[in-house]
Amino acid sequence: MKKTIIFLLVAFLCNFSFAQKFHYGIYAGTGIATIIERTEWGGDVEKSMRFGYQLGGTIEYDVLSFLSVGTDIGFLQKGDKIKDQFATSKASLGYLDIPLIIGFKMPIGNVHITGSVAPYTSLAVVGSKKLVMHTEVTPEFEWNFYENGHDAYVDDGTPVFGDEFYSYNRFDSGVSFGVKVNYLKYRLNLSYSRGFVDIRPNESITAYNSVFNLTLAYFFR
Repeated sequence: MKKTIIFLLVAFLCNFSFAQKFHYGIYAGTGIATIIERTEWGGDVEKSMRFGYQLGGTIEYDVLSFLSVGTDIGFLQKGDKIKDQFATSKASLGYLDIPLIIGFKMPIGNVHITGSVAPYTSLAVVGSKKLVMHTEVTPEFEWNFYENGHDAYVDDGTPVFGDEFYSYNRFDSGVSFGVKVNYLKYRLNLSYSRGFVDIRPNESITAYNSVFNLTLAYFFR
């Protein structure tokens, strides 16, 4: 009986200690994204940044006083934009994003500043492409949109995801680097994510996701 009581007491203390170090909440924010593309002859495709949103749930566990591990599982918009005097083209790619976040914390009073590194895996679940010609500036078809990169965004029935020339691969993986500021139950996060997987199936162009992220999280515990 005495051993049983001691075992239950130890189990309770271990469970209490784990609960004290375990935190969970929700987050939302924005991202500034583009797709870094390079042609087979060595030329970069000039693109603009596009804004997107992101939201999901967050989990953190304090391994040590200065070290934490966790994840931000959620929906993240990536994509790109080309805008010039001829047209505006956009690709919107919505991903289920799952990072493994390793954080190194430094307390300053009631504030904790954390530097983080996070390998991630993403799976695209929705996507769309759009081309809008500026016909009020340049008459339609009096310019060569192949030379400006707009041809990849024409709605010609090509699926957004697949093995077609202008389609995208659904799978992405890469790494993020960031800085977090925690105060009470709030966390502000600024990070940069860079994909390592070529998301274009055609062999003449390589394409990698690039996103600057800004999110605010609220922890229930």
